Amino acid sequence: MAHFPELEKLGCPRAHFEAVIFDFDGTLADSMGVWTDIDWLFCKKYNLGVPDDFRENIIGLGFEGTAEYFINELHVDMTVQECCDEFNRLALERYQHDVRLKPGAKEYLDLLDARGVPFTLASSLNRMLLEAALESNGIAGRFARINLCDELGTHKNQPYIYLTTAAQLGVAPQDCVVFEDIVPATLSAQRVGMCTVGVLDPTDGAQDTPALQKLADVSIHSYHELLA
Repeated sequence: MAHFPELEKLGCPRAHFEAVIFDFDGTLADSMGVWTDIDWLFCKKYNLGVPDDFRENIIGLGFEGTAEYFINELHVDMTVQECCDEFNRLALERYQHDVRLKPGAKEYLDLLDARGVPFTLASSLNRMLLEAALESNGIAGRFARINLCDELGTHKNQPYIYLTTAAQLGVAPQDCVVFEDIVPATLSAQRVGMCTVGVLDPTDGAQDTPALQKLADVSIHSYHELLA
């Protein structure tokens, strides 16, 4: 069990953990703007009428869940796989060249490594895009586990991905700390007893920043807050 004094200083109700679970998009990486662009490009390409609560409806769903939303709610005449393939085509170049880690994120991974704390990824992203971004940011191969919603047949509105990750590490859920940037995912992690760190970004139009800040056990605007 490792001591996390940086979380203790922020007022975290617990300060000793055995493992860390990170989301990727919007949490470790500044990538949410990419998806805003891609979603609107997709809608424009297929002449879709977009409801006012569009972003709220798809947040945390992953590729297949978002595809199902486009098909069932916006009546796109495509299969789930065809939608996912189109998302991939639109996103791959951006993840290879434009998506970068949040300031201080890599240094925080170095700190966890120095403590001997295993850290993992639990993401709604697909593997091709995630691996492209990990490679371009020089952190491929650094995670003890990588679990993806689509591969597990789940989404972040449910805690299954977090429970699976903890079980794979042989760690009790209450001994994990989860870094997330969206409310539904944070709720899911808390439902199974995990401690949560909200990564705040008021410039991210998809994030309910006040709600996340209120919900998470502690919150940060920058990983530099954890390195001081």
